[in-house]
Amino acid sequence: MKSPTWANDEWMEVESVTSTQALAAKYVLDDSKIGVVYAHEQTGGRGRFDRTWLSKEGDSLTFSLIFRAYADHPNPYLIGMSAALAVAGVIHCQVRWPNDLTVGELKLGGILTELLPDSEGRLIPVVGIGINLNQTEFPPELEQLATSVHLSRGGSYDPQLMAHRIVERFASLPEPNKWSDLLPIWNVFDNTPGKKYRMQSGEVGVALGIGSDGQLLCSVDGESRTVLAAEAIFGSQPA
Repeated sequence: MKSPTWANDEWMEVESVTSTQALAAKYVLDDSKIGVVYAHEQTGGRGRFDRTWLSKEGDSLTFSLIFRAYADHPNPYLIGMSAALAVAGVIHCQVRWPNDLTVGELKLGGILTELLPDSEGRLIPVVGIGINLNQTEFPPELEQLATSVHLSRGGSYDPQLMAHRIVERFASLPEPNKWSDLLPIWNVFDNTPGKKYRMQSGEVGVALGIGSDGQLLCSVDGESRTVLAAEAIFGSQPA
């Protein structure tokens, strides 16, 4: 049975914060017992590659999980992918390697995994989760790219209740130590194959699937490539 990573830890609830990840970093460095940082509103959140992720109160779910039990984890990306599966199981969305939460071609949310040092210099995985829950509209530049749980499924959702359900679901998943243990669950929700992406080199490829260690398998000009999580940027069209 998985050891709950927030065992004996506390939830920190704040009304407004620049970034739950930034606040979590302080708790990690201070060796605090706080394991979940939950914000009603986030004004300067970050996604991968420092993209902005804003969260208005009542519309979005924004929180960060501190995984002290997985300090110096050899494959920390598996923790983030496991968190994505926990979210998918609760809100019934799809997952797109390595960190996107989707409904068809539209993005519903994302996962950001960072390794942050504690007072002893150990690297603690901290996973930030951002989900569009109750939005009814988006800025013009996002209208063709984003959706919310409300728009895709109807209904109204309590962000804090959803956060607790996701935490509970994560604890029921296999330990994020081997991709082979997560793979059968990932396959249920996978929305990766066929997606175009841009590598840091500027090359454009098409996703084929996920490899034996959780890495992306892709095709670039007919040549098979293996891509690590930090090397790919997904999009409906190559940037």
